[in-house]
Amino acid sequence: MIDPDTLTTTVRTLLARTIDRLETMDAPDEAIATLRPARRVGFIPRPAALDPVGRAWRLGVLLLDRDSRLFAIGGITRAIELTHETVYMNAEALYRRSLRVAATRGGFALGDAVNFDVIQIALDVSSLSSGSGPLSLSGGTVMVRWAAGVGDQGLANLETYFKERMDILAGD
Repeated sequence: MIDPDTLTTTVRTLLARTIDRLETMDAPDEAIATLRPARRVGFIPRPAALDPVGRAWRLGVLLLDRDSRLFAIGGITRAIELTHETVYMNAEALYRRSLRVAATRGGFALGDAVNFDVIQIALDVSSLSSGSGPLSLSGGTVMVRWAAGVGDQGLANLETYFKERMDILAGD
């Protein structure tokens, strides 16, 4: 039987240590935003925009913010310079470009990575036991699914996973 309080304390301690190391390393973070779709207000069209929510470090399939919240990654784009495009683009390319422009409209610096459609991960025992997101419990250990569709081969211990991701950021 897993003691919920012990598990919560262990996870919170791991997140705090990870944040401390990321801050000490001066690791680059990325923006988190919500997508405000294009709409009309009366006869006035309002273009889509990505509205800032916060910043977090990308650790593979997870985002960790300074408040010890974990998020499952969603979409990502970069803010670009607003220019008029006259070349033909397929629908997917136009959609990706519209997201980059929406990031710029949201006030993000040019070239800034902007994550959207992220999902906050609940860190309680019942949520982790369900294993519906990238985190799950296995024998009382929090695991992260870093690769979908490969069964248990795509699972790693969360602490080890964080260490490896931070080593990559540090260039070790």
